[in-house]
Amino acid sequence: MEVQAIGKAAFTVYITQNELEARSLDPRNITPAQAQDLVKTVVDCPPLGAVSLELYPGRHELLIFVKRSFGEPAFYRFGKLETLLSALEGAVSEPPSSLYLLDGRYYLVVWNFEGQASLGFSEFAEPLERPTAYLLHLREHGRTICEADAVRRLREAFFPAKS
Repeated sequence: MEVQAIGKAAFTVYITQNELEARSLDPRNITPAQAQDLVKTVVDCPPLGAVSLELYPGRHELLIFVKRSFGEPAFYRFGKLETLLSALEGAVSEPPSSLYLLDGRYYLVVWNFEGQASLGFSEFAEPLERPTAYLLHLREHGRTICEADAVRRLREAFFPAKS
């Protein structure tokens, strides 16, 4: 595997055919969890959810673009799905994010990256001051709706013309 830095917050991991075959992986069918495991074998990554992965499978090789987060994630609580969708409709960026449902409320977890503009979710939601470990609570007691790229996936599903 070859790792190449792209500034302070991003890097690529190039994985050859031999390396994929040694792990019995097909680059066209690799899951995000498998990709994250591959990245962890070559670099010391922040905790789960604090990296964004983009996969670019080739015929026999794989390129993974990794963007690291700095700091704690931001937690937002939405009372209704409609309110969450209104917030996402106006979002100008699609940061790494996860969405959970707990006790009838939606929890959007967003990782902030260097140079990222404010997303304005606090206009629609209740911002929560929670440590990163709060993710464990959401995962254990709530229902995971989308892991890692919730903002992008929901925008694609509900606002395809804007994605």
